[in-house]
Amino acid sequence: MKRYRIRTKKYLCLSPEEAVTTGITLGEQTIEELSLVSLVQNPGFGYHEYAALRKEPEKVLLKMPVNERLELSFENRAEAVRFVKGHTDTHELCGVTETRIVKREELHLEEPGLAGPGGLMDELKMFDRKPKK
Repeated sequence: MKRYRIRTKKYLCLSPEEAVTTGITLGEQTIEELSLVSLVQNPGFGYHEYAALRKEPEKVLLKMPVNERLELSFENRAEAVRFVKGHTDTHELCGVTETRIVKREELHLEEPGLAGPGGLMDELKMFDRKPKK
């Protein structure tokens, strides 16, 4: 299983492109891919991070806004277990086995609303401009 996030945010996304659409602000421009293993039966120790993922199929999750899905990452196992215990009907506990940075070249920004004139990518480019002297 894989999920994506903007480095400093806890919300997890289904694709790197979806992570881009959650809104990038200054200092939050790194997109990470998290490789996950389900820990439903054995929420063991030894993972550097944990995640709470919804149990629904991906088709259902795609129809939900990211912040309503409540798929979250946690640095602390106890926090993750506490969250999942409060959402046992909808979420499962996962351990993060690997994290890697997604390179910009890997993003498919041709999706509607991301590319093209007036798209999100044009708006984000405005922040890259240096003030004219």
